[in-house]
Amino acid sequence: MKKTIGLLTILAVVGVGFIYFLKNDLVNGVTFSSSIETPKKAKEQVEVNGKIKSQTVLLKNLETDEILLEKNPDKKVAIASLTKLMTVYVLLNSEKNLEKTTTISQKTLDDLVKEEASLSGFLAGDTLTIKDIAYGIVLPSGGDASITAANHVSGSEAKFVELMNQTAKKIGMTQTHFKNATGLDERNHYSTVEDLMKFMDVALKDATFTEILTTIRYQTEEKPYAPEGYYMESSMLKDSPDLSLQNGKIIGGKTGYTEKAGQCLISLAEINGSRYLLITTGADGGPMTEQFNVSDARQIYQSI
Repeated sequence: MKKTIGLLTILAVVGVGFIYFLKNDLVNGVTFSSSIETPKKAKEQVEVNGKIKSQTVLLKNLETDEILLEKNPDKKVAIASLTKLMTVYVLLNSEKNLEKTTTISQKTLDDLVKEEASLSGFLAGDTLTIKDIAYGIVLPSGGDASITAANHVSGSEAKFVELMNQTAKKIGMTQTHFKNATGLDERNHYSTVEDLMKFMDVALKDATFTEILTTIRYQTEEKPYAPEGYYMESSMLKDSPDLSLQNGKIIGGKTGYTEKAGQCLISLAEINGSRYLLITTGADGGPMTEQFNVSDARQIYQSI
């Protein structure tokens, strides 16, 4: 009898250890816990009243980690200036001193003007802080700020893009590949809203990144060519200065547009005391039309 009890005890201990091994990936005495958890599907999905124009959609409750709405979440698509959120994330993780200064070159401006890229409004030769550059990337979606960030961190855009792809791989973005730091249409530059959600789960843990993303307006200190400083505001405000919702408010985000990507948006909202993250791409429209990416976001958030 004692032998039987002893054997059962040993088996129980081994079984618990095996379960712990599977759960925590115990290798050579070191425990590796996955930093990316699969989001939970909500018991009750959000039903949107009316048609939305975005071709891919992913909505998550950040408090419960539940996916509330999805549409083509794993479809590879062009993501336009949503790319710049990875650009600013890599910048912030590479340069911790936000007061360190850099300058935008005339060549950078000339090259981007030829490509018809969006600009921040900075002038060549101005001394700008890393903080200024970060806000210039996110709020007005400045391609000039993005390339300046790339040159500051890596010496060239090409080397910086390698760092972007390395970061994506570490995060677990298996359906993403970057070819530039601005999001301009280029072959083999793509992601999915599912991968972008993985990225945002990690990036939002960075307090500085979150602060920048949830800032709607920003003004730099005075500069030689701008005595009152440079004023910037979120490109989400193009159609309306009011981001309030019937049930809350959009508190921040990043728009994007190219002909291939359509209108895109990553946004955060506070609704009934909870925070939500919405990622959409491929909405109809262009730079001269209504912001269908923002109107989609309003419609989706107000369906919660």
